[in-house]
Amino acid sequence: MAIAEFLLFVLIATLGGMFLCGANDLITIFVAPECFSLCSYLLSGYTKKYVWSNEATTKYLLMGGASSSILVHGFSWLYGSSGGEIELQEIVNGLINTQMYNSPGISIALIFITVGIGFKLSPTPSHQWTLDVYEGVRFVR
Repeated sequence: MAIAEFLLFVLIATLGGMFLCGANDLITIFVAPECFSLCSYLLSGYTKKYVWSNEATTKYLLMGGASSSILVHGFSWLYGSSGGEIELQEIVNGLINTQMYNSPGISIALIFITVGIGFKLSPTPSHQWTLDVYEGVRFVR
């Protein structure tokens, strides 16, 4: 890959992070980290001639896809429980007005959202794939 493609991926990842900082609805909260993640997948597979790099990129892509699907499932539970709202303030108002904030649906939504974000950030219970990715990416010079 040329340096222009590398810089393009870094700039798009930065743009995704900037959109995430200003997000106030569920769609932007999902699309902005995906923009960041897709560029991270491409950058982890930057060198194709190393087998470790290819394996790391494949693991990163599969775990990222799984975490995205779990996150979207949690967002769909939250969307349904709030009465069809996508903006965060409207979701809070909808949950308070309908007394749904103590329902099992909200608990399920928060569990799925926490697990989805947890796999993206890779804290202690969900960090099995992270070490392989770090080991495979270190061959990039």
